[in-house]
Amino acid sequence: MNEPKPSPPAERRDSLGRFDNLVFVTCTAKLRENIGRTETEEMIAWLRAIPHTRFVDLPVPKDAAEAAGEFRKSLSNDTRGVVIIGGYDVLPALQLNVLSEKMLNDIENDEASQGEEWDRDDFIVWSDDIYGDREGDLLPEFPVSRIPDGKSATLVMNALKAPSYSIAHKYGLRNIKRPFAEEVFKAVPFKADNLLEVSENCSPKTMNAKSMKGAIYFMLHGHANDATRFTGELGSRDGYYEAFDIFNVPEICQGSVVFTGCCYGALVALPKADRMEAGLKIRARTADQSIALAFLEAGVSGFVGCTAAHYSSRIKGQNFFGIPMHNSFWENIAEGMAPAEALFQAKMEYSVKMPHGLTKEIYKAVEVKMLHQFTCLGIGW
Repeated sequence: MNEPKPSPPAERRDSLGRFDNLVFVTCTAKLRENIGRTETEEMIAWLRAIPHTRFVDLPVPKDAAEAAGEFRKSLSNDTRGVVIIGGYDVLPALQLNVLSEKMLNDIENDEASQGEEWDRDDFIVWSDDIYGDREGDLLPEFPVSRIPDGKSATLVMNALKAPSYSIAHKYGLRNIKRPFAEEVFKAVPFKADNLLEVSENCSPKTMNAKSMKGAIYFMLHGHANDATRFTGELGSRDGYYEAFDIFNVPEICQGSVVFTGCCYGALVALPKADRMEAGLKIRARTADQSIALAFLEAGVSGFVGCTAAHYSSRIKGQNFFGIPMHNSFWENIAEGMAPAEALFQAKMEYSVKMPHGLTKEIYKAVEVKMLHQFTCLGIGW
């Protein structure tokens, strides 16, 4: 990863308005099809009334590269961040194969990598970072967040108007076989040391939605074809344990930020990236089909997660694959960064320290995938 523009120092961030120097971008021709013509015009009027921001309306693109190439002209030295409005069927995400030819050759020539299970996504992910890429090298210079429309004007406006997160509370839920999450949760910088629940000790039937506010952290399993549930594992035997259901998302969750280490936790459309082929149509999810979108509709300021399979260790004390991203994100939140900025900085830190002590070429490739597949949904600021 190249050297993206560093975050402004704390004193400069404090002097900026929340939305100052943000660029909002959509394709209104496609957005109207999803949320309605009148609703789209009302949204545009609301955005144009925000001072010190820009609104860009792109023509219907054939793919992400074309859309980002056109949008790149709107990025400037003063740009602080990019907010995409609309799902993948409005402005496409980039279908990114993270394996370069050199990386593929290194894996094939590395004896230690032989026999390792191949990535279930063939190292192909959906990524929005191309919209923050001013140099055209597939590496962002600016934080990017996306508000998927979910075929709902209500979802879009709730996400746009979401207030900043609060530091009053925190809540977590982890897989019983991912104890590293205990250390991550301890460092989450919120005042009240609320409970980090364990998957086998709670279930959708016992969960109290009122406890979910402030900093919300999930380290569970997600599923590409079913975005309405997160699962854990059974501690004493093989198998999955349903831990969290879409009906557990609070109806109102304003003042909150969510970070997930769940496979496909931020996959807001099908097919997943490695299954996308020419001629296939993107099928955007709605708020009743996606935990991520349900949280956006409930008013969280940011939902951070992966568009493909996530990898982490089962052993406490290890710090590679997805784990450094978890830690860096919450550390950046502690510094007062907005969710999109906190993820952007976490990616910078992650890229500098790759491969986090790993020597197998296949594991190094997994870390490149981690770098590219984390995404920020929601206003992000």
